[in-house]
Amino acid sequence: MYANAYKTIIDVLSENERFEKLIEHLQRNRLVPHINSLKSGTLFAPDNEAFAKYKDEDITKSVLLYHLLPNALTGEDFFHGQLVESLYIRPNLLGSAEAGQRIKITMEGTSSKNPGKVYVNNAEITEKDIMVNNQTFIQAINQVLEPPEILGKSLELRNAELYNMMKDVGLDKVLDQERPFTVFVSSQNILNKFNPIEKTYITSEYGQQDFSLLLHYTVIEGVIYSADFPSGKTDYKSLSGDLLQVSQDKDQGSAVNGIRITQSDVLAANGVIHELGDTVIPPSIVFDTRKYLYGLNATRFVSLIDAHGLNHYLEENNNYTLLVPSNEELDDGDIAEVMIRDWLSYHIINGTWTQDNLINNMLLRTEYKSPRLAGQPQRLAVHIEREKSSNGPPNRSIRFDRSRVLNDTISINNKTIHQISESLSLPGDLLEKLVVDLDLSTFIATLYVSEVVNEIKDAQGITLFVPSNGAFQELGLVAKYLVHPTAKSSLQSVLRYHSVTEILYYEDMVREVHEAETLANSTLRISQDKSGNVTVGRPDGHQFGTVRERDILVENGVVHKLDAVQIPDHVTITNNNLLVGIEANSMLEVLEKAGLMDVIEQKDCTVLAPSDKAFAHIDMDALLQDPDQLARVARLHLIPTTWQQKWMMGGASGEYPTLLSDYDKVLIRGTGNGGFIVEVKDRPETSRAQVTGMGKSSNGGGVLEIDAVLMPVRRGIFGLPWFWSIVLIITSSGIFAGMLAVGGFFGYKIWSRRRLGYRAI
Repeated sequence: MYANAYKTIIDVLSENERFEKLIEHLQRNRLVPHINSLKSGTLFAPDNEAFAKYKDEDITKSVLLYHLLPNALTGEDFFHGQLVESLYIRPNLLGSAEAGQRIKITMEGTSSKNPGKVYVNNAEITEKDIMVNNQTFIQAINQVLEPPEILGKSLELRNAELYNMMKDVGLDKVLDQERPFTVFVSSQNILNKFNPIEKTYITSEYGQQDFSLLLHYTVIEGVIYSADFPSGKTDYKSLSGDLLQVSQDKDQGSAVNGIRITQSDVLAANGVIHELGDTVIPPSIVFDTRKYLYGLNATRFVSLIDAHGLNHYLEENNNYTLLVPSNEELDDGDIAEVMIRDWLSYHIINGTWTQDNLINNMLLRTEYKSPRLAGQPQRLAVHIEREKSSNGPPNRSIRFDRSRVLNDTISINNKTIHQISESLSLPGDLLEKLVVDLDLSTFIATLYVSEVVNEIKDAQGITLFVPSNGAFQELGLVAKYLVHPTAKSSLQSVLRYHSVTEILYYEDMVREVHEAETLANSTLRISQDKSGNVTVGRPDGHQFGTVRERDILVENGVVHKLDAVQIPDHVTITNNNLLVGIEANSMLEVLEKAGLMDVIEQKDCTVLAPSDKAFAHIDMDALLQDPDQLARVARLHLIPTTWQQKWMMGGASGEYPTLLSDYDKVLIRGTGNGGFIVEVKDRPETSRAQVTGMGKSSNGGGVLEIDAVLMPVRRGIFGLPWFWSIVLIITSSGIFAGMLAVGGFFGYKIWSRRRLGYRAI
């Protein structure tokens, strides 16, 4: 039965006890006359239980008006997502002075046979279509409807994290204004759209402008409900100044910048909120190298780059690789102000070098172009080690010089960024670099002794081949001579010969043969042997050394460690030089008195040189006063033979002639422990010496330093020693006497027969 057409809403409510509280609140707020005057409308009527559950006991006029619609709606008129306009008007908040606050209708089902429950905002309609008259209906609901909050408050209640971000950029004050806005919020944390570096940047003080753009991009002026979206694609200008594209498709639904709207029409007093499945990013946010460095906590590095005029490396689109320490690891305290620009440039590498492109021991060209390198770019060494992994293949540990790479390769705008564990150090002073290697101490000492240290230090763009201590030991007595005061010019030439006047890194030397000029104005030949080792030596191939350690970077070039000292062809080292070098003064005196000084300089002459201490054990005065014996002793110590390299290598024994005679020879043999002894043949027990040093001269001979003077054998007839000469004389005399006796006997027999007249028949 329909109610009397002349009844009012108040009349119908009064007939049902469950609406007593509603009538009471209507009376208290003096709305009864207003409601009775309505010619048409719809009232969403909370029952007594709804008021009992209402958290706010103060039911205001605004709240009650929010339950009233100016037109009649029955259950058949409702549909899912429907927005209806209430009689609660907040002037200008939704655009016009007469626009009423909206109410949203949602339904559980869309089937006409089984429509399911109908909700008004969050309140369920418990009884539909209570008729007042043909133009007025009451819909009973189980909750009191609350008018929407202002946008800022609505966002705070819905997503406090997002609201706090908006508050940080001052957007909350905009959304609290009494004018309409449409907000597109993400169902995800808006920062999840960014990688960790971008996230760190955008939330830092350096990213506040982009952070503000990101949040303002989600807001459009004016209220646009989902029903207002035109079909197709429509651009809207956001508060960031960028355009948002809203697309509406019957099959695909609504989307913003291609991101689907997952919940539309979340009502607010001054607008509406639409929830998206992901975050929309304004096109005006463009990440570049500078922003990524901020995100890597390298703000001090960027500040130094800007302060020293290197900002073009961050802004240009050219390919560079940046090695970046964090603020905590950046150490510029020990860098002189005039060197900071160079030091920063050393952290910038020409080209893009990802971790996959790096190879162990490679040298990368940095942007530090030093005048000490004749304008060439200083290099940076890469070291790669394999570290065991409990799961899968070994990990690669990458270092630039001593600084370890901390993260994966970062690429942005033609730049590659590696975050490193500590600041790089520019290659330092040559001597400071070499002095820490104790295996190079002899070379360092000779630099100072020769007084060429400053010449090599001050040279620009050189390659220095530094012999190891072992290399100098291999020279034997030659090394002693070179450091002797009389050999200063020769030592200078030798050291200069190890300094090439151009920069040759190891990669350059393995590509082709080089005939390189040196500071000694002589040529070094640099090539590869059959084993692939780089060898360095004279062009005539007379001697060479092998590079054993490569690419030690210094401020004026590069150093390679060599296993053999190279002597230029214009440096002649004689036997006399070697004797002077070991200060064999007594031997020199003996040779001079014996007139043999010219002989020792002849080709292929090897001198056995007793030390002065060895000569102290004989009567030197008596020897010098006996010219014959002096000559014999001197000649016994001269071997007319080519230098035997096997002596230096600890080779086999041998017998060698001397200048004394064809009979007087010496035996040189190894002792089994790397040493050698020299013995006089035929007198091994009484004339023996230990070899204490050896050195090769330029004429094919050399000097063997020994610890005892060798004494010649006293010889008799046929050059035999006296003992054997006596034995030979006695033996020969006996044989001769026997022969005489036998001859006499047979002669006597013949004579006797003839005397007696016997004849042979």
